[in-house]
Amino acid sequence: MTEYIPVSESFVDLEIRIFRREEEGYPVEITLNQEQVFPRGYLPPDILPWVPTGDLVADGQRLYELLFTDTALYSAWAEARGQAPRRRLRLRIDPAAAELHTLPWELLQEGPAMLSAQADTPLSRYLPIALPWGGPIEKRPIRVLVVISDPADIESKYGLPPADVELERRTLESAFEAVAPGDLQVDFLDPPVTPERLEERLREDYHILHYTGHGAFSARRGQAVLYVQSEDGNTRLLLDDELASMLARQGIQPRLVFLAACQSATRSTVDAFLGMAPKLVSVGVPAVVAMQERVTVESALKFSAVFYRRLLEHGQVDLAVNEARSTLLTAGRPDAAVPVLFMRLKSGQLWGAEADARGELLGTENPRIFWKGLLKNIERGKCIPIVGPWAREQWVPSPGEIARKWADEYKYPFSDKEDPAQVIKYLATSLGEDFPRYELLDALKHGFLERLPARLRPEGEYDTLSELVEAIGWGGLTVGDPNEVHKVLASLDLPLYLTTNYDNFLTAALEAQGKRPVREICRWNEALDDLPSIFEDDPGYEPTPEEPLVYHLFGNDQEVDSLVLTENDHLDFLVRISAETERIPSYIRAAMANSSLMFLGYGINDWGFRVILRGLVVPLPRRRRIKNIGVQLDPKDVSVEDAAAAQRFLQDYLQDIEVNVFSGSLQQFMAELREQWEAANR
Repeated sequence: MTEYIPVSESFVDLEIRIFRREEEGYPVEITLNQEQVFPRGYLPPDILPWVPTGDLVADGQRLYELLFTDTALYSAWAEARGQAPRRRLRLRIDPAAAELHTLPWELLQEGPAMLSAQADTPLSRYLPIALPWGGPIEKRPIRVLVVISDPADIESKYGLPPADVELERRTLESAFEAVAPGDLQVDFLDPPVTPERLEERLREDYHILHYTGHGAFSARRGQAVLYVQSEDGNTRLLLDDELASMLARQGIQPRLVFLAACQSATRSTVDAFLGMAPKLVSVGVPAVVAMQERVTVESALKFSAVFYRRLLEHGQVDLAVNEARSTLLTAGRPDAAVPVLFMRLKSGQLWGAEADARGELLGTENPRIFWKGLLKNIERGKCIPIVGPWAREQWVPSPGEIARKWADEYKYPFSDKEDPAQVIKYLATSLGEDFPRYELLDALKHGFLERLPARLRPEGEYDTLSELVEAIGWGGLTVGDPNEVHKVLASLDLPLYLTTNYDNFLTAALEAQGKRPVREICRWNEALDDLPSIFEDDPGYEPTPEEPLVYHLFGNDQEVDSLVLTENDHLDFLVRISAETERIPSYIRAAMANSSLMFLGYGINDWGFRVILRGLVVPLPRRRRIKNIGVQLDPKDVSVEDAAAAQRFLQDYLQDIEVNVFSGSLQQFMAELREQWEAANR
């Protein structure tokens, strides 16, 4: 497990997005590295019903030709292929087009090559839901729980062949044997394989769950089952809902679930989240390998053996699936396209080198001193999180996604269609200053709703995203995700949180932990002067960890006039808070002057980040008692080298204030912070 292919040196992300059917067909968009968006095309509506011929190559070529019948799509595909010979393919089908999940996308055949079996094009299916992207496993050893189900009456009652338990066990042990014991721990669940015994073992925080046994899917009920055991050793059916709920109840969920069971990946044609594998994804499992049709025992054994051997070499789930599928094709197996991968790992990386899993801390020669100091400041209530837009990325569309949608909808005439500042400026100029404000709040609310699994969507209409979140309940949204940003922040027992986001995620997370937060907005313009403020109602007010203050610097979705959105808004905000210092309560200015500041979810070039630095941080008294700022920068925004340059720039810009930059994903930072905080409080 010491080999590791750096993602940045191997693949670029290519996403094929298919939307709800329109009159012309299913709209399709191709994006490269989440930045370059090619012109939209259409998938023919008569692609369904799909009638297989039994010839894998012919069916794969036919599916490829139908996908790229539209010349715009073929041109986009060809251009993307030319720019990026090594592409990580992600198929993203809108929940409103769930019927397309029944197509055998794993058969896609470009010339002589099946894309899902090529080392240069690892392929996965993606389900858009309001849950965080998964990240690499950080702890060692990596813990695997193997479940082999062999009910005594499986043949007499269901006509299914019994499992060769010893062969299954030897195959997996052989795949794992090259790994040092300190890196990997493999446990087998002793029979009988009952749901109760399974859940008891899952509480031991396994990273990988491997199930071998029989399964089935009922199209009439839209439900998948696994054939497990009762206490007497006979068959007991484990429904997909039951397994999903079982995993959702775990404090630490498996990062990978491998279901070597027939039809465990079969989906409903009306709901993308019906079926065993999709339901496990919907409760937060980042990667699920399952079977979409019946698969022979020989193919399942060969596939799983190669999959694990390759996964243990490089840690990339989608690449290991492609490599295992290639082995089945070489062996002439007719069910080579049956395994399916549903994945929410952006890089495909289930694990890598420890530094890659944890990110890199810049601006200090001793990370332990940084963490020790940060934890002490948190313990003393002398740390202020400042939360930016990327902290909500898993819940709502990104600013770039919203900008691109608006650019298409309102015929934005320029090429920078994913630049929120420019697209918003165009809308404000063309349709009035308030127009993009209302459009944004609507986009956030509907984007959040679309990402929710059907089971979590509340009845009725809600005016704002905050009202919608309040109706659902934050606790239910984050079950099984201990590293969710707002959840971790709420656990720190701090009296003050600052945010430039408009949503109530922080407030809801604090309430979910039994606290009574106060939500206040910055009254940065005259239109907000008459709004009530707790600082005026109670001049001596100071928040506490039990009743913390969530202060919205750029407004919230309850007051449209409070939103800092356009370029003019940001400039006006900066001018007002600088010239009229009373617009920021003196308590907040004093707290910032005497606390460590922790910027989370910002890009180095974000307007919000720059305005807060210039308007609130630079003017801080030079004789601050605590001189430290932490800034988390995501590698998808800046490379490690650029992050180092950003750290030096910020250090020069802020002079005597020490600046530490964490180069890594926000989820990596929150996982490290939670682990350090829990260890310090044991």
